[in-house]
This record gives sequence, structure tokens and C-alpha cells, in this order.
Amino acid sequence: MDPRDRFSATVDDYRRYRPDYPAALFDWLVEDAALEAGDLVVDVGCGTGISSRALADRGLRVVGVDPNEAMLEAARREGGEVRYVRSDAETLDASVLGEGVERCDAIVGAQSFHWIDLDRALPRFRALLRPEGRVIAFWNLRDLTDPLMAAYEELLLERAPDYVDVGAEPRAASVAERVDPRRVAFPHAQPLDRDAFFGRVWSSSYVKHGVTDRPSFDAALGELFDRFAVEGEVRFVYRTIALSFLP
Repeated sequence: MDPRDRFSATVDDYRRYRPDYPAALFDWLVEDAALEAGDLVVDVGCGTGISSRALADRGLRVVGVDPNEAMLEAARREGGEVRYVRSDAETLDASVLGEGVERCDAIVGAQSFHWIDLDRALPRFRALLRPEGRVIAFWNLRDLTDPLMAAYEELLLERAPDYVDVGAEPRAASVAERVDPRRVAFPHAQPLDRDAFFGRVWSSSYVKHGVTDRPSFDAALGELFDRFAVEGEVRFVYRTIALSFLP
């Protein structure tokens, strides 16, 4: 399946059940990239705009870029002071920035850089960024030291064959190997009731497109929820990892 189309079937679950990112991440990002209010940031692979809206709330001008129009439509419906443009990272050019604008101050990517062909994209980023402008990639990666996250990882490896090939957890490290980043990590967690737990799981494209026996998979999810729930909720526990580098 074309990666640009993988999330068309998960848009509603993605919009409703994907986690936000810790405030401390954005504090660090603004400082690390030497950003000031009004600076222009391009959010590559913005999806439904979770990170784009958080950046705009910091007083930054934000252009959210995604190759999937259904995701962009969902982002626009959520509102916020963000301009959304359809493009992918590998063909990105100054036309996304707005009329008469040739450079941006930073390029970021939330939960997206493991999808990007860096050989093709990094020259595009260099052309768009101001001198010394930074690229910052970040992910909510499940913390496998948490018992629920470890059990869920086992379930994915057993029942979701696409996971190893396209999941963020197996692939984010490969991005760090390609660049010379500054690295930080922040704790984060997402409380989920039963419906939200199922929605969060099915928002992942490797579940939506890779799981072939949904009744059996959902039964296993139900067992996980029942085993780990406290007062009707479980927690997806994350380590939010950020990589900051010059392209």
C-alpha cells in the first residue's frame, strides 16, 4: 500500500484517540530551534494537526503539510491558526510557505519521520530552512518497561505482521542513525477508557491494514484491558523522544 494512503481508513480514530505531546517538549523545541513568536514552522506529516495546533498555540506561524487529503480535512475541521497544504516531504518546496516567502525557521515532524525518504527529503529541507535552521523529529514511543505496553507489544508482534515494517517503535531509531541529532526524552501518558483504548489501537495503520482476524484480536485487546484497568481506565505510557539536527 502507498504510505500516503495508509491512514485514509483511520482518520476518525486518529483524530479522536491519538495522544497529544507533553508541554515540556514544546518548551524545549522552541528553545532548541531559537524560535520566537511569529517565526515560521513547517510541520511535515502533520496528519490531523495535533502538533500543528500545539505549535500555533506557542505564537508560531505554522504550515501543516501532509500527503493525505482526508487527514488534512480532519485537521482543518479542528480549527486553529494553521494553514494546511497537501504535499509530501520528498517534493516539498517554497510554494507551501505562502506568497513571497522563501524560507522557514524550523521544520518539525511528529510521528512522521519514519515514513520519510530522507535521501530525497533532506535536500528539500536544506533549501527551505534559514541558515542554521533546525529539523526536529519527535515521537510518542510506547514505554516497553510498562507491563501493559510490554504485553501489547507482544500482541502486535504476534497478530499485526505490518508492525515491524511500518511501526514507529521499530523504525524511529533508524532516523537517528542517519543524522547527528541532539536528543531528549520526556515522560508522557494517555489515560483511556475501554472505548478509547480500542480506538487508540485501531488508529494505527499496521493494525487497521495488518490484522486479519479482528474478532480474535479484539478479544485479546479486551483481555488486556481487563487485566490492567484501574477504575475503568488503562494508560498508554510513552517516552516522547525528540531528535534535533541540521539537515
